Amino acid sequence: MPSERCLSIQEMLTGQRLCHSESHNDSVLAALNQQRSDGVLCDVTLIAEEQKFHAHKAVLAACSDYFRAMFSLCMVESGADEVNLHGVTSLGLKEALEFAYTGQILLEPGVIQDVLAAGSHLQLLELLNLCSHYLIQELNSFNYLDLYRLADLFNLTLLEKAVIDFLVKHLSELLKSRPEDVLTLPYCLLQEVLKSDRLTSLSEEQIWQMRSHLTGQMSPTSVCYFFIGFLKISSIW
Repeated sequence: MPSERCLSIQEMLTGQRLCHSESHNDSVLAALNQQRSDGVLCDVTLIAEEQKFHAHKAVLAACSDYFRAMFSLCMVESGADEVNLHGVTSLGLKEALEFAYTGQILLEPGVIQDVLAAGSHLQLLELLNLCSHYLIQELNSFNYLDLYRLADLFNLTLLEKAVIDFLVKHLSELLKSRPEDVLTLPYCLLQEVLKSDRLTSLSEEQIWQMRSHLTGQMSPTSVCYFFIGFLKISSIW
């Protein structure tokens, strides 16, 4: 009898499947982070406030439009071994790099300002998004104005919206407990609050008092535009 022919691997297998490793991404990042900590196989050193930090250009460029432009365009820093960074603190850069290599960051009052400045300067959008969510969770009747200023300074639209929503919901309470704070609100913020269709906690008289205070801070042209917009608010009564 003729011997049976051995089938090749290609002949024995018929299907194709996309296989995925659950741990690959994390293990690669962990290895790169260890290299960064050990100063091994790094190709750039970042300097902030005279403190040096080892890093990989590819990792930085993958996380940040700022670094992507720096290292991929014909800029002086693209071929440099060391890059001096101005506008960020050493603490802010340390935390930003920790996030870039691990995807996580421990946010607390002592670091948030530095992290925001670093995230904004280096265009780390995911980091800024995490900062916004952290600050939204901390939002209360004592810090809402300071957080609004942070949102305005660093262009944190999620946080700005959260402050507006907070004021829409709690404006009546704040007028009773902390009226001096409400009366010092920036007119652009107060205008957004008074325009909301969800502002139902104030009486008609209170709304018009707030409107009068607000228009007192405006130029004549702005007052005209505000009155036009305010008609929508007053129509709900």
